[in-house]
Amino acid sequence: MPLAVLPAQIADIEPVYDVYFKAFEKEPILQFLYPGGVDRAAHTEGTKQWWAHDRNGYTIKCIDSNTGKIVGMACWDVFWRPGKENGWERPEGIPWLEGEEKVRCEAVLGAMWDVREKLFGNKRRHIYLSVMAVDPEQQRRGVGRLLMQWGINLAELLNLPIYLESSKPGLGLYEAVGFERLTHVSLVQKEEVTGLPDEEVPLMVKMPSAAKGLSFKEWADKGYPEGYQAQVNGHETNGISKHD
Repeated sequence: MPLAVLPAQIADIEPVYDVYFKAFEKEPILQFLYPGGVDRAAHTEGTKQWWAHDRNGYTIKCIDSNTGKIVGMACWDVFWRPGKENGWERPEGIPWLEGEEKVRCEAVLGAMWDVREKLFGNKRRHIYLSVMAVDPEQQRRGVGRLLMQWGINLAELLNLPIYLESSKPGLGLYEAVGFERLTHVSLVQKEEVTGLPDEEVPLMVKMPSAAKGLSFKEWADKGYPEGYQAQVNGHETNGISKHD
């Protein structure tokens, strides 16, 4: 059955997030974000309001063209405009939670925000995959790869790196489409915060082909040069990885 990826529209919010909540039903992140369960009406209204002013986010859907059903979704943040005023802004917190639940959720997400701030800050252009979900009943149809390819194609057009935090089940897909796992930085969600055993979160980056083999760390070590051109022994590498 033919699958296709399209932009999600306002009318798609509920079915798109049906997929999200179904896919992440047993994942700890939902317990942190919605410890008392999610009010879907409030969530839909909040999403509408967010989409109305968000300048960087693009939610896409994967549809089965034979049934008309949405079988997957992804949210991409595309920071393509130059200038730190157009870059990623660290969220102020989680406004719908209070008390200990708020503290715990913000500690979990804050650890992710700390790493992202270190890697990209608010001035480095990049693309961020915040979430990707596939209907559990539609697994092994290539839905995830189609959703991922949408972002990869855009990153190639814009010559931007893609960054994401991977789940363990998603790691194989990201590696298969060319992501590298960062080893010079790490993110460990601690038991004292989550109530679960310590778990390292794989941090993944895919550099655009314009980097010509330059790894993310090599690019960072050279000061994140625009165009991926770095000076090595007085010569521009044009993104080609070289060692002294």
